[in-house]
Amino acid sequence: MNYQVKNHQHIFASETLFRQCHASTVCVLPDKNLGAAWFGGEHEKAPDVAIWFSRRVAGEWSEPRKVADREDVPCWNPVLFADGERLLLFYKVGKEIPSWQTFVKESRDSGLTWGEERELVPGDRGGRGPVKNKCIRLQDGGILAPASTEEGGWECFADRSDDGGQTWQRSGNVPLDREALAGSGMIQPTLWQDDQNMVHMLMRSSEGAIYKSDSADGGRSWSRAQKTSLPNNNCGIDLARLGDGRLVLVYNPVSGNWAARSPIAITVSEDNGETWSNPEILDYVPCRANREKAEFSYPAIVACGSDAYITYTWKRKTIAFWQLHFPEKKKPRGLAEGLWPVMLTPFTEQNQVDYEALKELTGWYLAGGAAGLFAVCLSSEMELLTEEERLKIAACVKGAAGDAPVAATAYTFAEDGETVLSAEEQTEAVRRMAGTGADIVVLLTNGLAARDADEECLKTVIRGILEQSPEVSFGLYECPRPYKRMFSPELVKWCAETGRFVFYKETSQSEEQLRKKLEAVSGSGLKLFNADSSLVHAFLKMGGHGYCGVMLNYHPELYAWMMNNWKEDRQTAEAVQQLMTMTAQIEAQCYPRSAKYALGRKGLSIKPCSRRENAGRWNASCSRAVEDMEKFIWNFCQELRRTFPAI
Repeated sequence: MNYQVKNHQHIFASETLFRQCHASTVCVLPDKNLGAAWFGGEHEKAPDVAIWFSRRVAGEWSEPRKVADREDVPCWNPVLFADGERLLLFYKVGKEIPSWQTFVKESRDSGLTWGEERELVPGDRGGRGPVKNKCIRLQDGGILAPASTEEGGWECFADRSDDGGQTWQRSGNVPLDREALAGSGMIQPTLWQDDQNMVHMLMRSSEGAIYKSDSADGGRSWSRAQKTSLPNNNCGIDLARLGDGRLVLVYNPVSGNWAARSPIAITVSEDNGETWSNPEILDYVPCRANREKAEFSYPAIVACGSDAYITYTWKRKTIAFWQLHFPEKKKPRGLAEGLWPVMLTPFTEQNQVDYEALKELTGWYLAGGAAGLFAVCLSSEMELLTEEERLKIAACVKGAAGDAPVAATAYTFAEDGETVLSAEEQTEAVRRMAGTGADIVVLLTNGLAARDADEECLKTVIRGILEQSPEVSFGLYECPRPYKRMFSPELVKWCAETGRFVFYKETSQSEEQLRKKLEAVSGSGLKLFNADSSLVHAFLKMGGHGYCGVMLNYHPELYAWMMNNWKEDRQTAEAVQQLMTMTAQIEAQCYPRSAKYALGRKGLSIKPCSRRENAGRWNASCSRAVEDMEKFIWNFCQELRRTFPAI
């Protein structure tokens, strides 16, 4: 999680105006300043408890002032909502929760003055409108308020207004399996709407976890409540959606019914609430139970662009305020259709990595038309590199590549094909590789889980890695060693739908599989790259995104021509495809040493040195094979010179 603290303060000094306070709300006001409100008095439920309000102007909070009060009857749970030039203040009035009435006041000057209160839904008892968290303005123009009641079992619902808040229509209660509940149920929901117009609700619960429900009809009806992986201590939560669609949730990451209200933390989701980052603590006092001395609770959050504004109860003495900035994640550039060389590792004659030659090689790939670079892969001899070398290679390539995107495998494989890293080890390896500056961290499809693991198990592992690495863009590589694990089109589709994968190297050598996987990633940000030289033309014709294979280490000019010209000159493209298929047989000649020999003949400062066992089989016959291949390509291209100007 990447964020910056722009401001952290208490809104007012403790116990100067009242002994206790609780249940804050925060809002970006119509005049672009900030406003906050809360209830304060002798203690919760006390007859003197009223609603207090403060404005933040030029970085300073104004002296709090009372804006709603009722003689001998407590006021509760204020909610601010800015709607154009109007600022609405909702709050509850009543001695006990079942008798709550909801009132609303309106300000036309961003909270400097307020109009008369009116009852939101005349005659209602129990609470209509927002119960704790803010309303949201829907894309269809409606206003949706997150609501709940607490008499006869806790229930959540939504109140909807289509006339600017004058009248409200109550949805049905969120369906739930009450027989499966250990406690009272769910209350105090928080809402967001996604880019597909779906509305989602997260709910506080008595069950040790946050629950979720969804609505496809603008909050008029809701799906059955489902438990999430997020813990809940039966205390309030709130969520806001940043300008780029990321979600920021403020909560106590504690599980239990009436459990401790410390620490309070934030977590971020980049996939519309499917997965969440590790919590980042805002306030913490060690405490095993709910105690006033360690209470950080009832958060409120609103977002404006990439900034989030948070308030919460601080030990019942004051209201804490945070302004956090979440920089927009830089997306990898260049992941369009094109060539992605599988990079070689140049070695000195002493078998040490030659980093100067690596920089030269990086520039050569890019000059030859590479759209991106796949560093630290099988062609890099990654299984024979130390982790330090792999990380240093990735950093070196990225430094030499400039704006061109670089993918690098997070970890290598075990030759026995059975040993796999634990989820924690994989996540740590991802973190280290991402720290090199690599744009895409690649996971091995055969390194995620044991060989006999099914695809549901793979999903669990992948989901865990994504949750623990929220800032990382990922790739997948169907690595042929020590064995191939081919993802099904259904699993590829699932990966694409997470929105976290952008690169996929496919090695099935099957035209049918390529077609099905292309369909699976259609409309997503996941790009599919074929590794089989014999299928380059066929893959492009079916809409494939490019080629990522070993032959870019011999003659990338052939593949660049194919990428750029196959549509305009299909007859020549067929002939070039035949040439690609025949010349790809050179891979059997002590690769990658043969490729390094070929590059040396092109003038690069690369020696034909390798750590692979087959390097010892290099002989004059192998070098002649490379030389004969070059002559064959030259003679072939001479026949096509008029239509093949790039060669």
